[in-house]
Amino acid sequence: MPEALIAEDFKSYKTLKQESAPQETSKGILAKSVEKKQSTKIPRARSSSNLVKKTIRRRNYKRMTNKHTETSPAYEKTMHWPPYTYRDYPEVVPETLQTFIDFLGTENTSSERKELQPWIPFCTLKCNFCYFPTEIIANNKMGKYLSALKKSLKMYAETKYVKTSEFSEIYLAGGTPSIMSTEQTIDLLSFCEKNFDISEEREIKVTGCTHDFDYKKLKALSEYGVDQLDLGVQTFDDDVRKLVNLRDKAKNAEETIKAAHKMGLRVSIDLMYNLPGQNLKVWSKDVQRAVELNVESADCYALDVYPGTKIAQQLQYGDLPPRGNQEAETEMYLEADNTFKAAGYEKTCHNRFSRIPEDFQEPCMEVLGTGAGFFMGNLGKFSYVDIAPAEAYIDTINCGKFPISKLSVNSVDNEMGKMMMRLYIRLPVNKQEFKRRFGKLPEEAFETTINKLEKKGLIEIDEQEIRLTKLGDVWRYNVCWEFARPQEYTP
Repeated sequence: MPEALIAEDFKSYKTLKQESAPQETSKGILAKSVEKKQSTKIPRARSSSNLVKKTIRRRNYKRMTNKHTETSPAYEKTMHWPPYTYRDYPEVVPETLQTFIDFLGTENTSSERKELQPWIPFCTLKCNFCYFPTEIIANNKMGKYLSALKKSLKMYAETKYVKTSEFSEIYLAGGTPSIMSTEQTIDLLSFCEKNFDISEEREIKVTGCTHDFDYKKLKALSEYGVDQLDLGVQTFDDDVRKLVNLRDKAKNAEETIKAAHKMGLRVSIDLMYNLPGQNLKVWSKDVQRAVELNVESADCYALDVYPGTKIAQQLQYGDLPPRGNQEAETEMYLEADNTFKAAGYEKTCHNRFSRIPEDFQEPCMEVLGTGAGFFMGNLGKFSYVDIAPAEAYIDTINCGKFPISKLSVNSVDNEMGKMMMRLYIRLPVNKQEFKRRFGKLPEEAFETTINKLEKKGLIEIDEQEIRLTKLGDVWRYNVCWEFARPQEYTP
């Protein structure tokens, strides 16, 4: 019996599990192009579950990586989460909170683009892979929560820093903001535009689940001036959708996308790969369907299993078919890369393939947001997370306090590392701008790391900038983690 197997379907996996104990990984074929993938026939194991033999996949993988060194492995495993995030922020203390409040009392002199992000923490159903601090919506809780959310937004809006800031984007995030009624959604957007300095060329994006957008809501959002829906599709395969606890069928998701387009709304979707029960064939169909539906952009995320999530427990006890290993995961990423590129999409942001011109301008590097469990706040040298659950958030705001639970004050070293995070969102690092801000070039601040990454073929450097190579794009999360580690500084 092969050591690592991918079940073609859940039923065959459960039958196999009774006979042996397959591990969670499998070997994949790392192909350079869609055409080569389509022409490469993968021998099947002689079993009722139609499984792929590990030894054949390893042989093909080595052949392909030797031929196409630009996609060969640089690390044993891909990191799925970047450094400098809320996971590492310290708990808020009175001293740092006061420092943050004092900062909000100063005038904004930064030219960085800014995003306003009201956060809705509620969902009607929790996907089994979700690690966000979300809550199942309870009766009559939304009205009470929105009242507190507006109070918190107002607290920020009345500070000098925010009054002297212009916001390029409003992004309703969460959670599932789409569970708000049409009237609540429009009212919240209107509140934001009345209380904040919003650019005339602003973008408004609303995220949510496909089953929450009926004709009435889509029409109202379009007429108000919403530009884009961000929809958590994840997969168009109904069998996989059921395994990860997605509520509606693929057909419903497709109908929502088509209806949004008819209303003149752009559509960006989330797609996940290396899910349980999802092999390369299933993933390839997902990507192709996104192209056929003419979505304007797609964010493609590899599944990362977080402790405490339902999917972690299901995989641990064998209640779901195993995922593919690193080679299979990388192969899926390259499948998306090749297919979207052939269809006219370009890579941008952290995981996005897009045909939207605005996605290729300088991103919003500062995010002012608030909401129960909101964790992406970033203003000046401060990064923050809000209190959760919703009841605690509401109580804190009603006491007239900023609802912050974690607050990080970035050191100079962290600020340098964060500037190198531009590589994570597929942007080059301007060397002279780095020197203007920190008094030294990136090669002086990160000599050991840059030499290592350049030697591995992950970055390329010229007189003006540092940027990812094609291989570096595949491993961009790992690249950024290299800059977050202790450095040996050049004297």
